Amino acid sequence: MFPAALWRTRVIALGNLGGFTNGAVVMAVSGYLPIYVQGAMGESVLSAGMALAASSISWAFASVAAGRLIVRTSYRLAAVIGGSSLIAGSVMLAALEPSRGLAWATTGSFVIGIGMGFCNTAFIVSIQASVDWNQRGVATSSFMFMRIVGQSVGAAVFGAVLNFDLYRRAPEAGDLVNRLLNPGLRRGLGSAELAYLRDAIASSLHLVFVLACVAAVVTLVLAWALPAALSPTRSLSGRKAEG
Repeated sequence: MFPAALWRTRVIALGNLGGFTNGAVVMAVSGYLPIYVQGAMGESVLSAGMALAASSISWAFASVAAGRLIVRTSYRLAAVIGGSSLIAGSVMLAALEPSRGLAWATTGSFVIGIGMGFCNTAFIVSIQASVDWNQRGVATSSFMFMRIVGQSVGAAVFGAVLNFDLYRRAPEAGDLVNRLLNPGLRRGLGSAELAYLRDAIASSLHLVFVLACVAAVVTLVLAWALPAALSPTRSLSGRKAEG
């Protein structure tokens, strides 16, 4: 299904690994930021959706900007901008506290969306340009596959960290966490119990966002490793891209 020889091409290997780490960062936002907004902040489902939508909006516009940038400069510059944005957004989420409010969470999500737009565009276009036309389909599919794998691994690792740390902090919570995430059932919790559960969720999700920071740093390292002179107007063949 996927020729292993393509992995010997430097650009393809870097792009696919970048897709893997990008996928993990995406899961930190799409899978766990809404839990923070609803559980730790006590906001509504609509507010959580607004925070999540910020990344989708900025992702779309950043993809367009990245496409224009790589034509004039290089894939590496666009990927480095994206990796730096992923780090900045992940750091904002790692520093998130309930008292900082919804605006902070939304901004962090927005900045991560910028990073995803730049990184994904740079990685996928560089992969496509590093192979012949008859191999572009499989090369593109490899990137999409690695991003999906990154999302799956990210969801599993982040979920395990969240559940383990939450159980460590509040082993007796049980279904109370689910009640906390439900606006209707949350009203039945006492103020002390509510504060205790919010603090436990916030602390556990902090670890998830710290792991997202690590994945973002790895993405930036992979971006820096791309050939400096490679761009759509200065394409290299698969063999040259290895050097």
